[in-house]
Amino acid sequence: MGDVQISNWTYLDWQAHEDQWTKLLEQSGQDPLFLSWEWMTIWWRVFGDKPTNSLCLLAAHRDGELVGIAPLYLSTTRRFGLSVRSLQFIGQSWRDGNVISSEYLDVIAACSQRDQMRAVFVHHLAKAHKWSEFTLSRSASHAKWSAAFSSTSSRALAYVRNVDQGRSYQADLSRGFEAFRNKLGQSTRRSVWHLRRRIEGKSRFECIPADEIDEAFAHLNRLHELRWGHPGFAGNRLQFHSELASRLAQRGELSMTRLTTDGKVVAVLFDVRKGSNQYNIKMAFDPNVVHGFSLGLILFGYALEHAAAQGVSTYDFLPGGGKKSDYKLHLSQARRDVATLQFVRGALLPALYRCRDACGWLRDSLVSWTRFASRGMTLSISALALAVGFAGAPEFEEGERCRNGRSMMA
Repeated sequence: MGDVQISNWTYLDWQAHEDQWTKLLEQSGQDPLFLSWEWMTIWWRVFGDKPTNSLCLLAAHRDGELVGIAPLYLSTTRRFGLSVRSLQFIGQSWRDGNVISSEYLDVIAACSQRDQMRAVFVHHLAKAHKWSEFTLSRSASHAKWSAAFSSTSSRALAYVRNVDQGRSYQADLSRGFEAFRNKLGQSTRRSVWHLRRRIEGKSRFECIPADEIDEAFAHLNRLHELRWGHPGFAGNRLQFHSELASRLAQRGELSMTRLTTDGKVVAVLFDVRKGSNQYNIKMAFDPNVVHGFSLGLILFGYALEHAAAQGVSTYDFLPGGGKKSDYKLHLSQARRDVATLQFVRGALLPALYRCRDACGWLRDSLVSWTRFASRGMTLSISALALAVGFAGAPEFEEGERCRNGRSMMA
């Protein structure tokens, strides 16, 4: 670790290192979208750049070469009514429903050096920064960061929490759409493939050109409101995605598609393509157009077929569930477990969280015990009623008693 130098990048330093950032990210094998320079810079400009926040963007160099990046910032927030300095990744604001939340965040470093870079950055943060909370939200590397923090000398006055467990889903398109389709269950295959014949002839699947991005977002919001009661993106969220989409479209990395029926837009899919990965950001459709099958699954079928034809090997549905069914589970062949790591330190905050978690554990235990006891009492009453029923029954021949016994048990 001694040969690695850590420096704090200013905003101007950050903007001046786009090429080095992108090169290191390509070498790292880390997520190419949510850790990309454009995603994080747009996120910071739209959501992060405010008086309560300050950049804590750490860069690691070895012999003058950039070998690691920890894209962090400090935020002043409140926990238990206390003012807390929270250290978070650019692209997230934990427990803040007003911002876009990014997925799969982590340190940017070569795969062989990733564990070392986490340890280097944690060691630096433990000594050099005044903060009470470190939060890594919805990440697949939460266990790695937990191990890195647990090895620090400050762990005696600290508490590590793993919360908000979830799962993301990915479709495997590496062998083409036909191979993917054949892996689906019979019902799902029917929904995404066979049922499309019902709309063929009057409906069209189209790629949305770059000069129609604003119109596409307007249709997406209209359709989303029909089904969910609110637009998909509004305010800063719409600003973020509109700017991101425009920038990605210039590089051919935007994949917005639509279904039209009788000339009217009835479904819109907003995807982003990075290399061989494609991410489903948002989908919306008119729930009143067809009945008896899902227009959303039909659109996904078209989009997955188109993605496979474009060389996409992994289609990421990202975490989250559907309104009526877990469609991501049925369309996927791979899963990634994600969770939020929260590392709190100091004399008071860890104690407050320990007390809160202990109370939560006790509450859950009591609920489980109550359900078990209620179920046991119900079974006991049922058994007693059955016994009384047999005891009070008239005499039957043996065969007739068995038939009546089975009837009572049914």
